[in-house]
Parts: sequence; structure tokens; C-alpha cells
Amino acid sequence: MVGPPLRCCVVPRVSRARFFGVLALALIVVGCGGSAYTKSDFIARADAICTSTVRQARALAPPASTSGAALSTYVGRLVPLVESEAAQLRALKRPTDTAHDKATLTAYFAALGQVVDAYRQLEAAAGRGDAQTIADVEATLRSSPVASLASGYGLKTCGTPGSTSV
Repeated sequence: MVGPPLRCCVVPRVSRARFFGVLALALIVVGCGGSAYTKSDFIARADAICTSTVRQARALAPPASTSGAALSTYVGRLVPLVESEAAQLRALKRPTDTAHDKATLTAYFAALGQVVDAYRQLEAAAGRGDAQTIADVEATLRSSPVASLASGYGLKTCGTPGSTSV
């Protein structure tokens, strides 16, 4: 025999609406403040940016010659990629870090700026056919601390020799 519904399990409409309202508010609070932006989050985003830039750079046809117009054309296509990478990395939210990590990241961004400037100088020198400046800038790029700083912070792709910023 089917009897009347149990009153203990039936929630009045007003209480039901209040319950779902409180539940929705709780979910919003948990979703907004439930987790902090961490160093691991920063590293994942930064390495994704660097990976994307490396793919774009590798898609460029290498220069037929390491001097003159061919090099200038190649570096001219590479410079916007490197500039974009640096801008995207600088735009990332920085995590709350230790003093050492903050200093490492600040030094990395300074070195990255120098790398971008060096690529611009390389493009200009190649356009002029200035072999000595090309050699000097290439030496500057090879001796840049950007890879070791990136690696020291924990970045993987951004700190790999052969990436666009190295």
C-alpha cells in the first residue's frame, strides 16, 4: 500500500530556495578563493609561452647564410617572436615567492630584456653587413645568463639552450 509522502523528507519551497542560494554562494566563495596562484602555476604558463614561441621559431626557414641579407631577413622574422614572448612572460601574474625566487625572476626578466635587445642589434648589424657586430652580438647571446636564471627559477622550456631567448 502506498501511503502519504514522509513529511520529514519534504522541504518547503522557501527552505529549498534558501538552501540552494547558500549552496551557490559557497561554491562561488570556494571557486574564487579556494586556491592561490603558485610558482608551479607561473612555471606552467611561462613554459607554455616559451614552447609556443620555440615552435614558431622552428617553423622559420633558417638563413642560407649567416651574414648579410639572408641573416637579416631571418632575424627580422625572429625578433617579433622574441619580443612577443618577452611581453607575454612579463604580463604573467607573479606568484608570491621567497626573496631568492623574486630576485631570480627579476634577474631573469632583466636578462631577457637584454636578449631581446641583442636580437634587435643582430638584425640591424646583419642588415648593414657588419660582420664584427654580428660576431659580437652572437657572443653576447651565447654568454647570456638567461638560460641559467630561467633554469634556476624552475622554468624548463624557457631555460633550455636553443630556445628563442637563449
